[in-house]
Amino acid sequence: MKLKLLFLILLFSFPVIITAQVKEKYTKTELTTFLKIYKHTLDHPFDITSSMQKNAKSIKIPEERLGEILQAQFAGNSLKLTEAENKEMTTLKKLMEVDQESYNKALEKYILDNKMTNNKYKEIVAEYYSSQKFQKKVNKLNIK
Repeated sequence: MKLKLLFLILLFSFPVIITAQVKEKYTKTELTTFLKIYKHTLDHPFDITSSMQKNAKSIKIPEERLGEILQAQFAGNSLKLTEAENKEMTTLKKLMEVDQESYNKALEKYILDNKMTNNKYKEIVAEYYSSQKFQKKVNKLNIK
């Protein structure tokens, strides 16, 4: 009888013990820092159009022809390019990748300047996008 009573007490108290041990995954400070950084990325996204316009000046495809090529690509149509045009489009892509990398480095610096690691930021972003419940919790935080 005493053994059954002890078993029942343990059985009913076990969920309470587990619940008490569950710790928040992120501190409020981490979440407010994340939200500040995240809002910064929304306010200052990588501008692919500006990058393309800036770098288009560095290639030897006339503006009108470049417009035709880009429109065809956007529409999903194939357009026959000369070997020289292919080479210039590859150059344009590489120049834009340099801009993207520069943007990414500036963002990484911004994250570090706000006392968060890049890995922690990426981890929180992943959870933010995968969980509506988590997203709502984070969005309720007030940031300066």
